[in-house]
Amino acid sequence: MMFKRWMWILGMLCPLLACATETPIKPFSWRYGTGSNIDKTTNTKTEFYRGGELVYADRLAGGGAGGLLADRIKGHRYYWAGGGGLPTDGVPIPDKAVIEMVSLYDRKRYRIKVNLPADLEQQMRQVYAVEGRYDRRNRLYFGLAPGGYFEVVLTGGGLRLSPDLLLTRGIAEEVTDDWRDKKYPIGTSQYVVTIRNFDKEYGELFKQYPVPLGMDWAPIMDSYRAKQPKTDIKPIN
Repeated sequence: MMFKRWMWILGMLCPLLACATETPIKPFSWRYGTGSNIDKTTNTKTEFYRGGELVYADRLAGGGAGGLLADRIKGHRYYWAGGGGLPTDGVPIPDKAVIEMVSLYDRKRYRIKVNLPADLEQQMRQVYAVEGRYDRRNRLYFGLAPGGYFEVVLTGGGLRLSPDLLLTRGIAEEVTDDWRDKKYPIGTSQYVVTIRNFDKEYGELFKQYPVPLGMDWAPIMDSYRAKQPKTDIKPIN
């Protein structure tokens, strides 16, 4: 009798324990990031718009190229990396973005100006079950490659949703109306020390292992996405 009673208790406890260990769905929020796949970038402007109105703006948040850049140049391993932006708590999901980044490789300031998908909010809010946990594709990432090539992709918040979703891509416009660049040209006075250090560390590697430029990046990044593992996910709402 005692054994049966313990079995009954365990039978009651197991579902409760399973529920207790199940990860709850986090309140919705969205994020953004900027960076490069083989360059080092500095984010100098971020602006998000909704219905023609500016809903968010910051400077100097994001950018970079992640770690082990020398190894990635040698191995022709091109993937988007970089830093996250500032918190966007309470900011409406945008329908337009203007991102400006300085490319150390190109010695140029680029402007990525894009209209975002009409259903972006729906895509971001969609919850997926992933190996017993929950996640959303709620992170906008703006990647800039040498030659001005850019992609805007939607990624998973906890890095468990794969592959990334490509939203748009193209060639960023070179910024020619920035007063700082007119007074302090990039590479000769503005960013001169940063670029000198960049050349010292990676200049010879780029000569030995040339990288693509402009739209030549498109098939390469498509190939990278195709090789990303496809997560077994299930929409739950």
